[in-house]
Amino acid sequence: MDLEWNGSWSKAAHGYFNEIIEIGATMLDDRMRKIGGFHAMIRPVVSKKITHLVTDLTGIEAEELENGDSFQRAMEELTQWIGNGPSVLLTWSNTDLSVLVENYRFFFKKTHLPWMQNYVDAQAYCQSRMENNDGQQMGLKRACEALGISDEGLTAHRAQDDSEMTARVLAKLFDRKSFEAVIRPADEEFYKRLTFKPYVIGDIHHPLVKSGYLSFRCNACHRRLRTKKDWRFFNQSFFADMVCPACGKDYSARVQVKKKYEGVAVKRKLNEKVPKPAEPETITKGEN
Repeated sequence: MDLEWNGSWSKAAHGYFNEIIEIGATMLDDRMRKIGGFHAMIRPVVSKKITHLVTDLTGIEAEELENGDSFQRAMEELTQWIGNGPSVLLTWSNTDLSVLVENYRFFFKKTHLPWMQNYVDAQAYCQSRMENNDGQQMGLKRACEALGISDEGLTAHRAQDDSEMTARVLAKLFDRKSFEAVIRPADEEFYKRLTFKPYVIGDIHHPLVKSGYLSFRCNACHRRLRTKKDWRFFNQSFFADMVCPACGKDYSARVQVKKKYEGVAVKRKLNEKVPKPAEPETITKGEN
């Protein structure tokens, strides 16, 4: 499945809201053969003004959406199209899935998608199957180019065509054993993980900010450094000037503590402050 959406500030949503304006899906059987397709244009209600960014990226104009379905109607049609048999939903990264859940919560006041039984991140799976990838998240177009998959007749950043390209990449890389290993059931734990919003901790006294995170040693003599002043927080990190009590070297320390669903992620960096060389004295003409 692939989605296109229009982002706007919404008082009703209490913040920025990504309203889905197009849904495209391609259905495959268990041998990765195409057996059907789904497409719906959705008439926006949160903001009828389509941003220039969306139009430039997708080519979708506001006029194209005037006769579109409501989100509720589109979900009814999608549910009927999927049917009651066992199925796995795939999206290229879980961003589209997060937006879908966000819209479902807004329009239905529910978080769980009743028709989603299982999920696989197609981007993560396909990239894990590709050789010589550099570890960076790979875009759909780049994956097609790397695999020699033609996108002739398809338009990038349109939901139906992007779902078709995703299906072609998946079919090229599919291996039953490795695929089944990454299927995640859409249970309560799945939704908790999906909807959790990581955040940076800005309170130095927060119980998750352990004293060891703020402890550093001198690069030269390995003595524990002491802070010159209290830690301060800005630019998503704690900062402090530190000095070695043994050799007198000065340092600048940076620590970021981020709460993720799995636990706490800590980034630490220590830079030695190198004194600037003294500027040579200027001798004025006429001086001895």
